[in-house]
This record gives sequence, C-alpha cells and structure tokens, in this order.
Amino acid sequence: MEEASVVGKIIITGKLHLESPLIIGSGKEDYADIEVLKDDEDKPYIPATSIIGVLRHYFYDHFPNDWTQETKQFWGFSEKVKYDGEFKQKSNQSAFICHDLYSSHAAIRIRDGVKIDPKNQVAKEKCKYNYEIIDRGAIFNLFWEVTLRKHYNAETFRRILATIIEPLQSGTISFGAKTGNGFGKCKLKTIQVSEFDFRNKEDVLRWMKQDFSNGKSGIDLMPFSYQNNSFSIEAKFAIKNSIIIKSYSEAVKMPDATSTTSNGKFVLPGTSIKGAIRNRATKILKTFCDDGEANEKMDCLFGIAGRDGNDTKIKSRVIIEERKIENVIPEMQNRIKIDRFTGGTVKTALFNSMPLWAKENNSESITIVIKINKYKQWEAGLMLQVLKDLWCEDLPLGGEKNIGRGVLQGISASVKWDDQEVVIKSRDDRLELDESSATKLNNFARSFGEYIQEVV
Repeated sequence: MEEASVVGKIIITGKLHLESPLIIGSGKEDYADIEVLKDDEDKPYIPATSIIGVLRHYFYDHFPNDWTQETKQFWGFSEKVKYDGEFKQKSNQSAFICHDLYSSHAAIRIRDGVKIDPKNQVAKEKCKYNYEIIDRGAIFNLFWEVTLRKHYNAETFRRILATIIEPLQSGTISFGAKTGNGFGKCKLKTIQVSEFDFRNKEDVLRWMKQDFSNGKSGIDLMPFSYQNNSFSIEAKFAIKNSIIIKSYSEAVKMPDATSTTSNGKFVLPGTSIKGAIRNRATKILKTFCDDGEANEKMDCLFGIAGRDGNDTKIKSRVIIEERKIENVIPEMQNRIKIDRFTGGTVKTALFNSMPLWAKENNSESITIVIKINKYKQWEAGLMLQVLKDLWCEDLPLGGEKNIGRGVLQGISASVKWDDQEVVIKSRDDRLELDESSATKLNNFARSFGEYIQEVV
C-alpha cells in the first residue's frame, strides 16, 4: 500500500475558446431535433466525459507504440490477466481527472438542416431538421488534476500532458458531434501548470489553500512524436455573383431567408461544403465505377451514420472547417413565383431572400479547408479533382444555385501532405505553378487514374 501513497499533484487550468459551433447532445427533442446538454440552470456545459474520451482516443490513435503500463496508469484501465491459470479482472483508477467545463457567456442558437437528394440535387421531402449549437466565441473554464503516486513515473505523466496540450493549443482536436463538418474546434489559451510535491511542507500548505497562483505557462518536456499521415487543401475563393446559405428567421421584419451567421459573422458551414464535395466526389467515381463500388468507397472516406435500416457506422476521415465569409454585403431581393403554364405570377407567392454579394470583383471572400486523415494517394487525387471543379466555377455551393448563386472563382490554394506543400495561384485566368510542384500534384492524379483502372 505504501507504493500507492499520493506524493504530489499536477493542476492545469486554462480557457478553452470555441473556434466553431459545438454540439454535445442531451438526447432531448423538446425544442429542436438535437438539443445541447444543459445543467440544472439551463446553461450549456461540456461534460468531462466528452473531453477525456476524445483525448484518450487521440492519444491511442496517434501513439499506439507508447501505450505502455505507465500510460495505462495515466488513463486508467480494466483488463483481464491470467493469474494461477485463471483469468481475473485487473483495474487501475485513472490518475487523470477532468472537471466539467462551464461558461458564463455561452450562447445557444438553432440551425436548420436539410437532406439533399444526390441524384437531382434538390431537398428531399420531409427531411428538414434543426439542431441546437453552442455558438462560436464561448469560453469555457478548464481544470485538470493529475494524481502522482509513489510507484508512478511522474516524468511520463508530464510528457503525456505535454502531448495532449499541444494539439489543444493549436486547435487540432475537436469535441462533440459533427466534428467532420467543422464543429467543436477549440483552442486552449492562458494555460497555467501548478505542481505540488507533498514531501515539501510549503507545497502541502499551497495545496490545502488551493493556491494555483505560482503556475507555469507550460510543461518543459517534448511531447511524443508521430508520423503525420494527413492530406489537406486550404483554398481561397472569390464570389463570382452571390451566395446564400439559407437560415430562416422568425422575426417579422426580416426576409424569409437570410445567410447563416455565427457570433454575428456570416459563415460558410462545413455541412454545406461537405455535402457538395461528397456528392461531386461520388459523381466522379460513378463515372468510372459501378454505383455499389463508388458508394462503398465514399462511405469509407466520408463516413456513414446508419442508412436504410443498416446500423453500420463509420467515422469520417474527411474534415471540413467552418470559416467566415468576408468582404461581402447582404442585400435583400424580392422574388415571385411564376406559373409555368400561363407565364403569369402565382398569387400569394411573393417571397424575399438576403444573399451575400462581393464588395469588389475578385476579392477574397471564402476559404475552404479540406483535410483527409490517414489518406490514400488516390483519395488525395480525387480531392484535387473536386478542387478543380470548385476552381473552374463548376461546383456551386449553398442555396438558389438554379439562379446562379454560389459560384466561386479560385484565387489561391495550399496543398499539404507528409511535411510537403505546394502553393497554387491564379493570375490573369492562368495558374502559377512551377514544374516541380506540378509533378508532385500529377503523382496524385496518376494514383487516382491507376485506382480507377484497377476497379473498372
């Protein structure tokens, strides 16, 4: 029992800033199809289980070779071991404790969603839904506590903490639902690390007073290293005409449809981008493969959450970020519905909408970020084909595409993979790309062509 005696504590505090909306469902459907989790005062919060679960999965997924006995002591475990010829359950309580995260200024909003038929690109009947979100800009108080026992390796624990703090500070890890659509992105700021050695009388007194004022701004250890196997595209576009990501207002004086906002800023939600990209990627594959093969590959790439009575669930490896729409002006337009047989207006069919228009021609307004985790060469080639369609004004985004909205013009793009980067720029309707960079991108296109030859 002496080996299990507590000899110290590590306390980490900080502020978790939401960079994009967050969804942690409560299971209730009183006000929306998905409601966020709230406390007894009806305020949203992030449960510790959501934080711990994501961090544990991130560590195990990225550092499987470092999953040692010491690592298990940090995260806790329960497993069967063979003892005297019999299997017995062996458990170890986690040394890592996370408190629930609360915020005093978290705002809840409701967003609308609709399921699009991939065949004709129109909304399916009776497939509209809505969901609550914790809006971007909320700040949550983070409090971690790590218990150090005599038989624990304190240096390993500190290195694990450094490993999970680094992606939180850089905004790599997301929490909650719809993370593949850009939701739940956050950054850890104003971090403070306080260590207590209970063999030191002064530290014992500080712990009893809960005095965390002398903390450091980080942990002086290098995190575990791993091979980054991801492919990403960050492309900047201008709006050729106008764009609208429909959000329906309940206010009397507002238009029937406005553009979606987050924290007072117009945004292009990841849900709108991802749906369009998936449909176009599927269409490209179906040009060469049969429908079953194409759908199966898209499910493995973009994920699936049950369909047509099938309970199979696959997490998406494609992550699309939600970004602000900049350099735009909202303007209301009144429209009417025309009777296609008589050519006259349909009575009581007056409606209006407020799309976004570019302030200046060719001004940078939209940034689209596409990331593929654990990518394959042909998948990267497929995403470059989709980028070409976006760049060449062949893949509009948002609503009212039938009247020319949502068409984009490519300005620049950064393509990154395996610590390599290629930058594409457009000037006078021509691409600026050196021969070396073109060769690298052509390798992905060649891999896509080779994959198509295999499956045809």
